[in-house]
Amino acid sequence: MKNRLIITVTDVHGTRAFNVHQIAKKLIVFIILFVILIIGGGSWFINNLSDRIETIKIQKEKELEKKEQEIELKESEINSLNEKEQKLQAQNKFYSMQIKSKVEDIDALSSKLDDIEAMIGLKDEKIEQLTKETLDSISDNTKYFTLLTIPNGSPIQNTRVTSAYGYRIHPITRKKKFHRGIDLEAKMRTPIKATANGVVVYVRSKDRGDFGRVVKLQHSFGFMTIYAHLNQTDVKLGDVIRKGQVVGLSGNSGRSNGPHLHYEVRYGGKILDPKDFIKWNFKNYDKIFTKQRRVKWESLVRLISEQHKMVLQ
Repeated sequence: MKNRLIITVTDVHGTRAFNVHQIAKKLIVFIILFVILIIGGGSWFINNLSDRIETIKIQKEKELEKKEQEIELKESEINSLNEKEQKLQAQNKFYSMQIKSKVEDIDALSSKLDDIEAMIGLKDEKIEQLTKETLDSISDNTKYFTLLTIPNGSPIQNTRVTSAYGYRIHPITRKKKFHRGIDLEAKMRTPIKATANGVVVYVRSKDRGDFGRVVKLQHSFGFMTIYAHLNQTDVKLGDVIRKGQVVGLSGNSGRSNGPHLHYEVRYGGKILDPKDFIKWNFKNYDKIFTKQRRVKWESLVRLISEQHKMVLQ
């Protein structure tokens, strides 16, 4: 009985006795201790895990709060930027209206200046007559030299005029305005040729403004030609151009209602009718002197003759 354990159980029915071996006793004690250890360790682990979860939760709440503050700050900045943008848009609209008004004023002033220049050119300007003596002194070689240096002939093969020089109703604005040049019918990308030797003094290769893409050539003795509404410019600022050289291709750029070439001829800042220069050639050489009376032909022809003689020498 030494290695046994007697367990006595008493209830209403009486008393019973059970014998348990000593090894079984140790096993039960071990199991009980192990269970207590597991429960204790699990409790500690759960408590520790709970603390960590609580710590992480607090950190997350702080981070979330920080993020919310940052979002509020960003929203405040965005709202501030939106307000500034609205103010800038309002200012831009205001300035655009002012600029539009100024442009209209400038157009009106330009039209008035055209009126004044036209009146001055036709009425008040002193006309210098070309004498018969000077006219008879012009040699054929001098004529050829003149036709190389002063604009003449058409910049394109087709010379059909779609809008003449002078006052007209603008095809876009429908307002009466002085047309400073002549519009020639031209299909898209028709080669545009220089009407005299010269130098490129202005090139606008981008489609901007009323004239779109533009080329301006400065010729000898104060003459200038302008080629506008181009589809493409083929020259650069400062290029030396020969008569007949292609300076660009015709197009529909700028304020235009169809492909064509706007062509101008100027002399000493004066706007001249290009039609007379387009028709000018060797056979009707003398006719230009009576058609274009705003040019001081007497002095000019003498100067051309003198320079031509110097070139020949």
